[in-house]
Amino acid sequence: MVKKFNGYKIFKGRTLIIATMHHKEKVIAPILEKELGVYCKTVPNLNTDTFGTFTGEVERKENAMVTVKAKALAALERTTETLVIASEGSFGAHPSCFFMSADEEMVILLDKKNNIEIRGRHLTTETNFNHQEIKNINDMKEFESRIGFPDHGIILKTKGRTVEERIFKNFPSSVSLRSKVNELLQGNKTITAETDMRAMNNPTRMKAIEKAVIDLVSNVKSICPKCNAPGFSVSAVVRGLRCSLCNLPTKSVKGYIYMCEICDFSCEREKENITQEDPTYCDFCNP
Repeated sequence: MVKKFNGYKIFKGRTLIIATMHHKEKVIAPILEKELGVYCKTVPNLNTDTFGTFTGEVERKENAMVTVKAKALAALERTTETLVIASEGSFGAHPSCFFMSADEEMVILLDKKNNIEIRGRHLTTETNFNHQEIKNINDMKEFESRIGFPDHGIILKTKGRTVEERIFKNFPSSVSLRSKVNELLQGNKTITAETDMRAMNNPTRMKAIEKAVIDLVSNVKSICPKCNAPGFSVSAVVRGLRCSLCNLPTKSVKGYIYMCEICDFSCEREKENITQEDPTYCDFCNP
């Protein structure tokens, strides 16, 4: 017999742990407290840097999907609560537009009590992820302007011929930043400036995390028709949207496969308000 759930109301009134040391609770907590009726808090002395740092001090050993779950489980180990959320970001070339930088944010909600795992995701090119070699103060001024310093943080890296790479961060102002640059230039160091991608020092990234949480909430509120569990979300796409001119199937998406990880029920749902594809994207009309 399939266990019946009470939709996403199973979260209402419970305490939810936010697994962060970089103040992500500022954007996560308001959304989840409003939409799910939970009470959010963080746990002290949680060092998520052990799973990897953007500066390279600690290499991320696993992909984002594995890492974000490990973060969530690590937070649960420090508390008696059974509900947790964690996030993980990845930066680099956009998967389809290789010449553009992209930020992919992934969030996960784990409910240990009900054995439920729900994810959210947001991919965006709205990121100031960047780096530049600094040869003089004018280079530094240009980079500051380009990435939005001091609202967005900057990290300096140096590497001499006989010393290992050194990392400098947490600059409160242009005065302190340029003073350090002058000091390093006088020492004949090779200097690289990077955008600080830690959430608390990057408002642009915070917005991306917020949108990933909104996507998570949408998935939470998608309820399985069979067992009424939350998290009835897309597991695969169905291609073959028909061309409006020749009516032959194209490679465009015509629908999605939704699946429940609790009872394994699945079904196909067509894209809303889209029944035909423009001939521009048809391999037969526009080979």
